[in-house]
Amino acid sequence: MSGVHLKTVRYYERLGRPNEWTLDGLSLGPVNLIVGRNATGKTRTLNVIWNLARLFVPQAKFRTANAGYDLTFEHDGRPLQYKLEIEDAKVTHEEVIVEGATLLKRGAGGEGLIYTQDEKRDLRFAPPENELAAVARRDRIQHPFLEPLHEWATAVRHYSFGGNLGKGHLIVPVQGAPDVNDRDPNQVVGIFARAKRELGAAFAEAVIRDMAELNYDLEELVESVPEGLRLTIVPDNVYADVLALAVREKGIDALVGQVEMSDGMFGALSLLIQVNYSQMANRASCVLVDDIGEGLDFERSSRLIEILRRKALESSFQLVMTTNDQFVMNHVPLEEWSVLQRAGCQVQVKNYQKARDAFEYFKFVGLSNFAFLEMDFVNGPPAVEGAVAHE
Repeated sequence: MSGVHLKTVRYYERLGRPNEWTLDGLSLGPVNLIVGRNATGKTRTLNVIWNLARLFVPQAKFRTANAGYDLTFEHDGRPLQYKLEIEDAKVTHEEVIVEGATLLKRGAGGEGLIYTQDEKRDLRFAPPENELAAVARRDRIQHPFLEPLHEWATAVRHYSFGGNLGKGHLIVPVQGAPDVNDRDPNQVVGIFARAKRELGAAFAEAVIRDMAELNYDLEELVESVPEGLRLTIVPDNVYADVLALAVREKGIDALVGQVEMSDGMFGALSLLIQVNYSQMANRASCVLVDDIGEGLDFERSSRLIEILRRKALESSFQLVMTTNDQFVMNHVPLEEWSVLQRAGCQVQVKNYQKARDAFEYFKFVGLSNFAFLEMDFVNGPPAVEGAVAHE
């Protein structure tokens, strides 16, 4: 995929109001695990990233009436900063800065300046106040500096492992229907069919190998018509097959359909189908996984994380996961952690780069990674000294 990676995130919504919420200090590397106590904002943090990416889809609607973003990216080794402020569902500030040079800037009312490649100068412009200028003015010839933002946004994938990941969604093949949206995790059956069509037998084989690493020994992965389920299309009274995912496990003759699978098994299968497609078809730059390993036992959740980490490092997509599970925390290196700490409506983030002394000190204590969060080691020597004395 493109060489665009998200590096830092600052965000706020409803600033100055009783229900404001701010996120500051989130910095991301190639592989990231976001941890924190309950209600610190782990899921919300992933939603902030995902919702911004969705705003770059044409005709997107603002999902938050009052919010502000300040993000930095790295594009082929060059820094790119994007700032956005929305008030009453209108853009009041938007700015794109590349290597320290401001190439787009607009304020309240929509008016601003944008750098034009052919003329090598800034031109006045005034896009609609309810649209992003980065979308309305997209032009790879005149404004090529906007392309990395679009490349990143369209290549973000968001999965909630604690959700159903499409378990309750089937497909009815219809000739001439629009192609499946591979950004929608509920369309996993259609994504699987598309992946087989584009990538051939190697795709299903890759998913089966990954499932074997989780001790799900499959001989076959197919689309199948659930027993007794057909669709009648009115008014033509035409019958159509309804397709679902199904697997054949070693030593078992019958197919097991997606509805009959355990939630944990189907969640792993769905995620691996979608991540493998994104990897093999080169379609993802940033993969967000909420509640990774939810519903799986320790061994399987640990192996799933290893598979995802390996794929991210091999393919150069950025992996951002969240968890509440202490066993998952114990399996991911502390260097990949981002610890959320909430005080009222403000969320601060600490990681290895920002609290190196606390992380390094903890390595000598000999406790599990979960203790780093549970005993508040991230806040430095005073907490560490208390924990050692207690031992």
